[in-house]
Amino acid sequence: MANRSNRCRTASAVVAAAACEPEVHRWPHPIPQPYASASTETTLHYICCALSYQNELLSEIKTLLEQTAVNRPGKDAQS
Repeated sequence: MANRSNRCRTASAVVAAAACEPEVHRWPHPIPQPYASASTETTLHYICCALSYQNELLSEIKTLLEQTAVNRPGKDAQS
């Protein structure tokens, strides 16, 4: 009998909770645009620029690491 009364409370709580929730709006997905592939030359130029930028960042990181190593000469002997 106790289980039966709990089920009734649970069911009414679910109905009450559903009544309080706001309406859900579903927005349509955009229509996919046809893929316009870039020319090979444009793609290679983009890759070249990206690699150049990465090389600059790596150079800066290397410089910072070298400066850190120079500022902490005692730490290298312990490693």
